[in-house]
Amino acid sequence: MARIERVIAPAGHGRSAVIRLLRHYCAMRGKGVGGARLSRLVAFGQSLCLRPTGTVALSSVFQLTEAVLKRHLVAETRDARRLSDDERTILRLLENPVAIVPGTAMADIPPGLPGALASAVLSVRRLCGDVIPSRAQDGMAAWSRPSFVQPVAS
Repeated sequence: MARIERVIAPAGHGRSAVIRLLRHYCAMRGKGVGGARLSRLVAFGQSLCLRPTGTVALSSVFQLTEAVLKRHLVAETRDARRLSDDERTILRLLENPVAIVPGTAMADIPPGLPGALASAVLSVRRLCGDVIPSRAQDGMAAWSRPSFVQPVAS
């Protein structure tokens, strides 16, 4: 029987996990991994205490950001101490508030590709709220931070 154990990520771990996952994502693109790319990214995400669904959502954010920018994201090397401009952009996307429709608690999602990116960001916040804290004070912030639980074999 499996038991549920709460996993608490160390302070600052979330930003580091996003950057490490983005660097892994960019490195895999350079190696031409192809169809195994997502499964390898999910496996790497689990080593960073990210649930598979959270890693898939982050992968969507990376892909949609590339589509909006009309170019590949550029990440620093795995062990670099400084952040690339694109790494800082991804962190800002995840941390900044989403506009709210006046008089409601609903996110003001634009149509098209920017809207898909905004929705992916909100999904990451919901799926990775305890690991990737947001500075956002939008309507999603109050209810989009589920407990980060991971099944552990007894």
